[in-house]
Formats: sequence, structure tokens, C-alpha cells
Amino acid sequence: MSETYHCLHDDKKKRPSCILCSRCLEVCPLVAATGREELSPKAKFFMASKRGAGKKADLAIAHLAELCLSCGKCEKACPHNLCGPELVSELRAENPGWQEWLWKTWMTRAAVLWPLAAHSAGFLPEALTARTLPAMEKLKALADTPATPWIAVEHLDQAGAGKPAVLFSGCTGAYARKSWTRTAAALLQGLGYETSARPEFTCCGCTLGHAGAKDAQLAMQTANIKAWREAGRPLIATFCATCRCGLRSYADVNLGWNAMEREEWLAAVVPLTGLFGASRFRSLTAAPTEIFYHKPCHGAGNDRDLAFLRPVLGPRLARVVDDSCCGFGGVLQLGAPELSAQVAKHYWQRLNPPKDAALLTSCSGCVLQLTATAPAGVAVRHWLDVITVE
Repeated sequence: MSETYHCLHDDKKKRPSCILCSRCLEVCPLVAATGREELSPKAKFFMASKRGAGKKADLAIAHLAELCLSCGKCEKACPHNLCGPELVSELRAENPGWQEWLWKTWMTRAAVLWPLAAHSAGFLPEALTARTLPAMEKLKALADTPATPWIAVEHLDQAGAGKPAVLFSGCTGAYARKSWTRTAAALLQGLGYETSARPEFTCCGCTLGHAGAKDAQLAMQTANIKAWREAGRPLIATFCATCRCGLRSYADVNLGWNAMEREEWLAAVVPLTGLFGASRFRSLTAAPTEIFYHKPCHGAGNDRDLAFLRPVLGPRLARVVDDSCCGFGGVLQLGAPELSAQVAKHYWQRLNPPKDAALLTSCSGCVLQLTATAPAGVAVRHWLDVITVE
């Protein structure tokens, strides 16, 4: 199984036909949460094959077919490796609506909009948030609230001494949860890496591609590659699973690569925890007695973050949730928020955590979705939230 899924690319070869085997139904989070087979990847490919029946019919087909979380689980289950998010991206690009426009604006102007939204959401009345603006709960989750540390650093391996490395914080780490970036930077420097180069990275562009905003995605990809080249092609340490997946997918895009540069890029994009080497950490008494781990859909093939947490947390790590989607879905938050909410509800019902439990994950979008939908008393954190670098 591949380490990550690279679903959106510029390969224009003819896509094989869906054979309607229904394997995707077994893994689709929308089908699991709603029981609606018309939301399955199989149905999307079938409906997309009927395009050309007339403008009105095509719009109806496109609307139903684009109801997708872009989790990518279908590609791994499909015998032909058909990718539902890739198809949906095409449909959204062909039929752009206000949702795609708003998501594009939200992502391309994150530096201004995200801090403002997080601050403003906290002042809205609870009744308004619950009834009229459910998305405000996710905006509230953008706020960078302090967390009690559960994990302390005992020793940081110096295997990176003198090697150039930079952080890719992603939108959430750069504009909302800035404490993640501060902690990650302290860890990277403590590991001995040379961090003086600070490229002007932008968003990885992953969710823009899923939303069908191809031009905006390509602009961000091009800008990030340019920044990496100008910085001397250093290691790029990531702490968001979706960002890492999005960055690695650049190798599938024609970005003016030089000889062997694609391979160099893939080798350069690494999870921060993959640089820990022989570093030692210990759990603190403040750690909850029951901690769950949510494995993100994007980049779940080789989860170095989980490998890092297992020995540190020991028996406190109660269960690893590796087959469920949180329901975030990117632009689906605008087009069909009720579906996102159903998937989140299904997720928490399956997990059924006790009060005072905690859940860790390594994806920025998952943190926001799970924080906004968690049962009372359950704390949701990125693993960087709970580490103290003394």
C-alpha cells in the first residue's frame, strides 16, 4: 500500500470505466453515516458518465456527484484505482458555484480572514451559533487556546546537526494555531537542524484542488516550489498529515521540474516526527488516563506521528481510530454541512469515548472538525498541543 494517496494530478490519460463492483461502498464514510448509496463513489462515476443529457440534467448530476468528503478511501479500495475526489474536482471545476468561490476566497486570503473569523466567532451568541450558523463552531475551533502539556522532552537527537531544514506550517499553523508552529520550530532547532532559511510558503493547495479551484491550486504549488528552490532545497518538516499529502502530490504535477528534482522534492517532504531519531520523551501525570488517536484519511499509510506517540503514552493510548473519517470535507462544509455533521456524529457514536477522555490527531482539518463536534468533556488536540520543550 502506498504511503499516501496522490489523488489530484495532471495526468490526462483516459480514465478506466467503473465496473460497479461496489467495493467503494464498504469504505465510503458518507455511505456509512447516511446509508445513501447515491452518495457513493460508484454512483458518482455512473452519474458522471451520463453527462451531456442536457444543461438542466447535467447541473443536477453535477450537484449530486460533487457531494464528496475527498477522503480518498475509495481509490485504495477500487480495483482500477479510480479516485472519487479526482472526479469530483473535475465536476466542481466544470460547474463552479458560490461554494467553490467562497472556499477559494477563504483559502487564498487565510492570512487575513482566519484570525478575524476565529476572534469574531467567540462573540456570537450561543443560540445563533447552534441554530443559524453551525459553521461558527468550526471557526471557534480556530482559536489558539492553551493546553496542559502531557508529554515532556527528555533528550533530542542531534542527528540533524548542521543540516538545513524548514517548517511547512500550513494555513492553520501559520494563521490560527500559531502555538503549533512555535513548538515545532523549537523541536526542529533542538534536533540540531539549521533553520535560518525561512521560505515564504503559502497554502499547500490540497483543498483548493478538491474544490475545483485548479488555477489557485497551481499558483500555490508553483509559489511553494519556487520558495523551496530559492531556500536551497532544504528538508521540509510538516506536522499536518493533509499538508504532507498535498505537498507530496506536487511530484505528479508539471511544475517545471529539473532532472531528478521530483525525487529530491519527495525526499525533502518529511513528517516532523520522522526526524526525531533517538530522541526521548516521557508522559506527564497531567496526561488523561484514556487517550484515543484519530488517524487522518490523508497520509494514513505510514503514520510516523502514531509511531512516536505509542511508546510515549503506553497504556494510556486506549484505541487508534484508523478506519473512520471525521467528516471535515473542505468545501463540503459550505455545500452540504448537514452531511459533514452526519459523518461526525457517526464517528463519535462509533468511538463512544468516556467523559474526560482525550483524542489526539495529526491533521489540522481533523482537529477543527473534531473539536467542533466532540461530546462534552472530550478534549481534542493536535499532538503538538501537548508537548512541552523545556
